[in-house]
Amino acid sequence: MVAKGRVRLAMYGRRRSFGETAMHDGTDCMGIRRALAMGGAASAALMSRAAAQGVEATGGVDATLLVTGGAVAFGLGATVWAIKVAMAGRTATLDWSRRLAAMEATLDSSESILASHPGLVLVWDDTEDELEAGWGDPRILGGPAALATLLTYTDHSDERGDNPASGLLEALGDLPLEGDQNRSAAPTLREKVATLRTHGIVFSGAVITDEGRPIECDGRVAGNQVTLWLTDPVVRLAEEAGVVGQARDRAADLHGALNQLDRAPIVAWRRGSNLALEWVNQAYVEMVEAINFAEVIDNQIEIDPAFRPIAERAKEEAERSGRRGTDGVVAVNVKGQRRLLRVIEVPMHGSVGASFGGMAIDITRQERAQLDLKRQQRAHKMTLDQLSTAVAVFDAAQSLEYSNQAFLDLWGLDVSILRTRPSHGELLDLLRHAGKLPAKEDFNAWKTNELRLYTEVQGEDRSANEGAAPDEIWDLPEGKTLRVRHQRHGLGGVSVVFEDITETLRLQSRFQTQISVQRATLNTLAQGVAVFGVDGRLALHNRSFETLWSFSRDQLDDRPHWDSLSEPMAERGRDVDEGLARLKDRIVSLAHEDRVSRVGEELTLKDGRILLPATSPLPDGATLVTFLDITDAREREKDLEIRNQILEDADRIKTRFVDHISYQLRNPLNTIIGFAEMMESEMVGPLNDRQKDYAATILTASNHLLDLVNDIIDLAAIDAGRLGLELQEVDVRDLLESAAMFAALKAEDSEISLKVDCPKDIGTLKADERRLKQVLFNLLANGFSFTQAGGQVVLGARRDGDAIRIWVEDTGRGVSPQDQATVFDRFESAGPGAGAGLGLALVNSFVELHGGFVRLASQEGAGTVVTCHLPVDGPDTLVIDEADEGPDPEGLLADDTGGPSEDQAVPDAAADDGDDLKGESDVPAKRPAEAAPRA
Repeated sequence: MVAKGRVRLAMYGRRRSFGETAMHDGTDCMGIRRALAMGGAASAALMSRAAAQGVEATGGVDATLLVTGGAVAFGLGATVWAIKVAMAGRTATLDWSRRLAAMEATLDSSESILASHPGLVLVWDDTEDELEAGWGDPRILGGPAALATLLTYTDHSDERGDNPASGLLEALGDLPLEGDQNRSAAPTLREKVATLRTHGIVFSGAVITDEGRPIECDGRVAGNQVTLWLTDPVVRLAEEAGVVGQARDRAADLHGALNQLDRAPIVAWRRGSNLALEWVNQAYVEMVEAINFAEVIDNQIEIDPAFRPIAERAKEEAERSGRRGTDGVVAVNVKGQRRLLRVIEVPMHGSVGASFGGMAIDITRQERAQLDLKRQQRAHKMTLDQLSTAVAVFDAAQSLEYSNQAFLDLWGLDVSILRTRPSHGELLDLLRHAGKLPAKEDFNAWKTNELRLYTEVQGEDRSANEGAAPDEIWDLPEGKTLRVRHQRHGLGGVSVVFEDITETLRLQSRFQTQISVQRATLNTLAQGVAVFGVDGRLALHNRSFETLWSFSRDQLDDRPHWDSLSEPMAERGRDVDEGLARLKDRIVSLAHEDRVSRVGEELTLKDGRILLPATSPLPDGATLVTFLDITDAREREKDLEIRNQILEDADRIKTRFVDHISYQLRNPLNTIIGFAEMMESEMVGPLNDRQKDYAATILTASNHLLDLVNDIIDLAAIDAGRLGLELQEVDVRDLLESAAMFAALKAEDSEISLKVDCPKDIGTLKADERRLKQVLFNLLANGFSFTQAGGQVVLGARRDGDAIRIWVEDTGRGVSPQDQATVFDRFESAGPGAGAGLGLALVNSFVELHGGFVRLASQEGAGTVVTCHLPVDGPDTLVIDEADEGPDPEGLLADDTGGPSEDQAVPDAAADDGDDLKGESDVPAKRPAEAAPRA
C-alpha cells in the first residue's frame, strides 16, 4: 500500500481503516432512526385508539385504556434510553477512529524514516518454531534503492517465495563477518544472526563480497524483536552526492555497471575535480602495462601526456559554458604499435567541481579505412582525369561535386564556373544559353526528364541496372554526337558520362562501307573464298565458292557447319576424303602448330577440274579457306615442263660442247706458248727486232686465249658443282697488297694510279686465297680497262661485323643503267675494247661460292664501284663434293691427249713473286686492250 508517496514494503496484521470505521458509524445511526420511528408509530396508534374509545364511551375510564397508556409511556421511556445508548456508542466510535488515524500516521512516519536509511532492516518476531526453521520469515524495511542494490548479490534463479530476505541472507550468510569486537575469530553472518535470534547477543561488522565490496551488518534487539541492519556504502555515497532519488527511480545496479565497465575492452577512467585519476578499468591497466589498479592510481600513470590537456579543456568548457564533454584524437604507442585513440572527457555531474569520466576508443582501423577511402577517391579522380570520356558527378543536392578535364574540354567551360558548384539544372541552362545542347521543342520537359533520377524511389529488388537511365544520343549543334549515360550512385547523387562517339560512328560507317566493298571484291574473285568461325560454321563466302562446289544459296545462308558441307564436297570429288579431313583439322583446331598458313593437297573433281585449297588463320580465331581452280595452270605447267626439258637438253649439249672445245683448245695453246717462249728467249738462235715483236705478240695472244679457256673451264666446273674451295685463314691486307702488286706490274705503263685503302688490323677471313686473287685480279683488270690515262683505281676493304667488304673503285666512264642489269651475265660486254664478258661473271660465281654476294654501283661519267661482301667464317657449307656427283662421263675435266689438267694450267698465285694469277709469265708492262678480261 502507498503511504505519503513512499512504498511500504510489507504490513503484517490487519488494521481497520477509515472506510471501515465510517461504515460502522453509519449502521449505528440507522438503528437509532429505526427505533425512533417505531416509537412514534406506537404512540400514534395508542392515541388513535384512545380517541376512538372516547367517542364511543364518554365519561367512563376503561381498563384497557389504562393498559394502553402504560404501554405508551413505557415505549417512550425505552425510546429515550435507546437514544442515549446510541449517542454514547457514536462517541466511543469517533474516539477510536481518531486513535487509529494517529497510529497509522505514526507508522507511516516510521516507515518513511526507515526508507531514508541507506540499507535494509530485517525484523524477526520469532517463535520457537521459527527459530528452528532456518532464516525464518523476517520483515523487510528500508528504501528501494538499498533493496535494489543488495538484491544484486542474490541468485535470481533461486526462487524463495515472495519474501526476498531469505535469498539475500543465503547470499551473504556464509561470508565471514569482519570487524566484530566480541570475538577474535571471524564468524559467518549466519552464525551471528543465529546467536542474535536465540540469545539476543548483538554484533556489528562487515562482510566482503566476491567483488570486494563491503556490506555493513549490525544486529540489534528491540523489545521482543531482533533486527539486522544491512548497509551498502555505495548507496550511502549516492545519498551523499544527492542522487538517491535518481537511484530509487532507476534502481540502478551501480556495482554491476562498474564491473562491466572494468571488463570492457574500451579504456575508461574517472578523474576527480582536480583531474587526478581516481579509478581506471582493466583495459587501462593493460594499455599502460602497469601491474595493477593501485600502481596506476598511486603513480598517476597517464596513457599519453596529451590526455591531460583534453581533460583540462573539458573542465574549462564545463565551468565556462556548461558544455557536456570534450574530445580529441591522440596518436599513442601501445606495445610498439601506433594506435590512434579518440579521447572523450565528460563531467560526471552538472555542478562545478564535479568529477570527470573519460574513455578512449581505438579508431585506428576507422582512420585507416578513411585514409584508404580518401586514397581510393583520389586515385579514382586521377583515373577519371586521365580518361578521354567526360565525367560529371552531382551530389544528392544536385550540386556539381566533381568533373574531369575531359568534361571541361568537351563543353569549353571556365574553371571558375565549376568552382561555384552549379546545380545540374543550372548547368543545363548554362549550356543551353551557350548553344551547346541539342535543340529541343520543350526544353523544360526535357530538363525535367534529365533530372528525374534524383527523385525516383529505388525498388526493393535491386537489379544490376537499377538507378541507371537508358543511354541517350545527343546530336550537338557543332556536329558532335554524344552518348550520355546517367547513373545514380550510392550517396544519392547522379553520375553523368558523356562519350564522344562521333569518330566511332564515322568509323562504323567506314567499316560498313569497307565490308560492302570487300564483299563486292570477294564476289568478283575467281578464287573460291570461305571463312569459318571458331565453331566450325560458315561465316562468310563469295559466289565463286558457291560455283566451284555447286552449292545453292539456300544451303549456305543459315551458316552451315563444315561437316554438313564436306559430305556434298566429297561426293563431287575423286578421293578427296583425306584432303577434306585435313582441312577440317585446320579449321577447328586450336593448337598453335595448326594455326599457320598452309597450302593443302590438290582436290580433283569428277568433272576434271583441279582445286588447290589453302588455309590462313585470322586474328579473331576464324580460318580463311580458299579454293583456287588450277586446271588451266596444270595444263600450261605440263607444256612448260616439256619446253623446259627441251631447253635444258639444248643448254646441256651447248655446255658440253663448249667445255669439250675449251679443253681441246688448251693443249695446242700450251704448245704454241711453249714454242713462242723458246723463240722469244732466242734458244734456237738470235732474232731481230721485228722477229722479237712477232714472238711477243704471239705469246701475249696465246696467254690471253688461255685465260679465256681457263675461265670457261672454271665456269663449267662451277655449274657442274665440281669446283671445290680450299678454305684457310687469309690475311685480308696481305691479300689486297699481293693483288695490287701484281696488277701494278701489269699496268705500269698505263699512267693510272693504284691505291690500297685497307686498315692494318682488319684481320683475317676463312676463304680460298687463290680464288679470291682471281676475283681481285679480274676486278682490277676490269677497272684498268675502263679508266683513262691519269685516272685512279682504288682497292679497299673494311670489316663490317661478321663480314668483310672488299671493293674496287675506278674513275672511268661508268656503266649505263641498261648495261648494269646484265653486267654479271656470261658473255655480256659493253664499250670499246670489250672482252669476252666472263670476268665479272666469274667474280660473281666465286664470291657466291664463298657465301657472299657482289654489288655494283655506277654512274655514267663518274666511275664504277664493285663491292664484294664475304663472310668472315666462310660459307655455311662447302660446294657439293665431287664424289657425290660421280665420275666425269664426258672426260671434260682432263685432257684426253695427256695435256695439263686444270690445276696444272692454273697454278697457285698466292706467292708475292709476281707470278701470273693464271699461270702467265713475262707479260709486257704495257696496256693492250686484250691484256685483261672485261665486263
